[in-house]
Amino acid sequence: MAKRIFELVCAAVLLVAGVFSSAAEDEMSVKVLYVFGDSLVDVGNNDDLPKEAPKANYPYGMDLPGKPTGRFTNGYNLADIVAQRLGFEMSPQAYRSMWWFERDDVRRCNIGANYASGGSGILDTTGQADKVLTMRTQIQYFKRDTDNMKCYYPVHKKNHLAESLFLLSAGGNDLSAFNGSMGDAPTYVEKMATTYVEHIQALYNLGARMVGILDMPPVGCTPGIRANMSNGECNEGVNSLAKGFNNLLRVNLAKATVTNMKGLKYSIASNYNILTDMIENPFIAGFKEVQKACCGGGRFKAERMCSHADTTACTDNHDDYLFWDMLHGTQATYERGVVAFFYGDTPKYAEPINFSTLVKKKVSVVAPKIQMVADE
Repeated sequence: MAKRIFELVCAAVLLVAGVFSSAAEDEMSVKVLYVFGDSLVDVGNNDDLPKEAPKANYPYGMDLPGKPTGRFTNGYNLADIVAQRLGFEMSPQAYRSMWWFERDDVRRCNIGANYASGGSGILDTTGQADKVLTMRTQIQYFKRDTDNMKCYYPVHKKNHLAESLFLLSAGGNDLSAFNGSMGDAPTYVEKMATTYVEHIQALYNLGARMVGILDMPPVGCTPGIRANMSNGECNEGVNSLAKGFNNLLRVNLAKATVTNMKGLKYSIASNYNILTDMIENPFIAGFKEVQKACCGGGRFKAERMCSHADTTACTDNHDDYLFWDMLHGTQATYERGVVAFFYGDTPKYAEPINFSTLVKKKVSVVAPKIQMVADE
C-alpha cells in the first residue's frame, strides 16, 4: 500500500526562506479581523475573567518578549498567524483588555477585536458560562459594538463589515464536556453542529459576509488523550466524533448559505486533516516529536496542564514539537497549518475554497501545491 507523504514541509521551508511575498504588499479585501472562539485563538480575554477561568500563565508565551500574553501556546497562536498572513502584525487585541478609547476605535471601524475565550464552546453549557465567554456572549459583545458602529466617510458600515474577516474556532471543548454514552453522542454532535450554524447566522445578520472557520482537530490524538490510553495511541472513538461533527458542520452550513445566508463567502479549514498528516509524517512535516507535549507533567507530559504545579517546559527546540501542552499546538504547528489552509488544495485542507481565495489575496509568487502524494 502506497505510503502518503505530506508536502507541507516544502511550504514551510519557502515560508522561512521568505519566498512568499509579504502579505502587507499584496492586494487583499480584508479591512479588519474579528475573532471568536476558544483557546486556539484567545489572546488574553481570559486574563480579565474570574480566577476559575483557564489562564495561560508562564511558561505559556515564553517565546514572545515580555510577560505572558494569555495565549495557550509558546508564542503566537492561530489567530495571530492568520492575521500576519493578512498583513497585520498580530491578532486584534483581546476585547476585555481594551480601554474605552480602543473600543471606540472598534466602533469607528478603525480596528477589529478578538472576543475569544479559552475553555468556551459552541454550546452555552460548555466551559461554565459564568467563568468564560461563551460563543453566544462573544457575539453579544460584537452586536453591542455593531449597534453603535459609526464608520467615518467614505467608509460605510455595511461595506466595512462585508470586507472584514470573521475567524471562528470552536468545538473541542464541547466534545470534552460530553459525558453521556456513545449512544447519545450522535444527538449531541448534531446539536453542536446545528448551534454552530446558528451562531454563524447571527454574525451574518450583523453584517458578516466573509467567514473563516477552523474545524475540530483530531482531539483523540492530543497528548492529554494519549496519556489516558493504556497503549499510548490515539483514541479513535473520540476522533470519529470529531470527524462526525466536522462533516455535519460542512453539510449544515452549505444548506444554510443557500436558504438563509445569501452572499456569505466562507472557508472551513481542515485542522483535522492537517494535524493528522503531520502526526502520520512528522519528519516530512518538520517535527521530531508529535505525541508528547513540550510543557506539562506526567505521562506524555500531559497529565498536568502546563504552568500548573510540578510541570516544566522542555529545553529542546520548541519548534521540534507538534504539541505545546496536553491540548494545544506550538507556534510552529500553527505556522505550518495556516500555510496549508491558505494555499493548500481543496477540499483536503480547506473547503469549499481555501483562505487565500476567501480573502481574495493576490500573491506575487505562485504558492506551492500542498497535497498528499504517494511514495511507491
